Amino acid sequence: MKIYGKRIEKAQALMREQGMIGIMVMTRDDYQYFFGETRVQPRAIIPAFGEPVFICFKAEEDEIRSALGGAEVKFFGHVGEQMFSVTKTFKTLIERANHEPGFSPDVKPKVGMQMWFQTPAFLVDLFRKLNPQVQLVPSDPVMDELRMVKDPEEIEKIRQSQKIAALGMDRLKELLEPGKTGHELATEITYTMMKAGSSGTSTPIHINSGIRSCWIHGKADHEEIKDGDLVVVDLTPKFQGYCANLARTFVVGEPEPQQLKLIETYFEINKATREALIPGVTVGRLDRIGRGICTEKGLKEYHLNGISHGIGLRFEETPASTILPNHRTIKIKEDMVMTIGHTILAIPGYGGVRFEDVYLVTPDGGEILVDYPLDYEF
Repeated sequence: MKIYGKRIEKAQALMREQGMIGIMVMTRDDYQYFFGETRVQPRAIIPAFGEPVFICFKAEEDEIRSALGGAEVKFFGHVGEQMFSVTKTFKTLIERANHEPGFSPDVKPKVGMQMWFQTPAFLVDLFRKLNPQVQLVPSDPVMDELRMVKDPEEIEKIRQSQKIAALGMDRLKELLEPGKTGHELATEITYTMMKAGSSGTSTPIHINSGIRSCWIHGKADHEEIKDGDLVVVDLTPKFQGYCANLARTFVVGEPEPQQLKLIETYFEINKATREALIPGVTVGRLDRIGRGICTEKGLKEYHLNGISHGIGLRFEETPASTILPNHRTIKIKEDMVMTIGHTILAIPGYGGVRFEDVYLVTPDGGEILVDYPLDYEF
């Protein structure tokens, strides 16, 4: 375990600006961001003032105390004790905050919590019921501001994750042929990536062939790949918690003119978007570039917004405009890590293509983290 003190200090300053007395850490990605490791169902409290509080199972006491030294830890033997510890801790934080500038006993204090895919709704509801003395709010104003821009350590971990994805794609290209199923291929890819250091994937492996290449999302099923199919492959391994995103589309056999038109259009979108990925641009602007290219190629009706999203400890980080449309106006900053190629370009009833890589935002455009061949042949 490694406590990132500077990150905690920045979070506390932002919390005080937002009127939060603390953040309830409930997800692996937030826990890893502050403490350098992942745990199943992690629980910790980052107060606006003072040191973090860890809430852990009694059987982990020796390990936790050895790793944390003098940090405050509350241990529980059952879920009821865990809930009591959380409630008691926030009552203490309220008492302290009432004596700090910017906080008032006449205003219900705010507690931040990540409201994203990994936070179970029933736990959010339970927290509110057990802690009526606080106002539970999304932690986005604090955590988005902290996590959007990556430091060198984070960038290297994402790069390593992307290298693992490249190994998985290499293995796919070795095995891809008519008669194989997505399940067979995904099994081999998973083994290759795990051997290379992946701890798993942030999303299921997508191997969408034939008409299913139109899908926005995907799966690896038992349908056989056929000659002439478009095959969209999307790999998202994780390395030390950080996510990769590498997608390619392959043509099984000789490509048809319509398939080539889709592929070549996507290549143009990628190139133009990469050049435009500079500080100050928005995802909305990047989408307009892609729409313009699709219009020139006679494919305007098939264009989808959402060509790019942030990536890091979560597969989709801010800006994630396909989930939250208001993210289309967020200005991208230098040293953010973004994908290009998130959306499918598909003709319904025919097929679709996707080519996705991960880039570092620089003043000169997107700097690709791992330069994997942009090709449809294998």
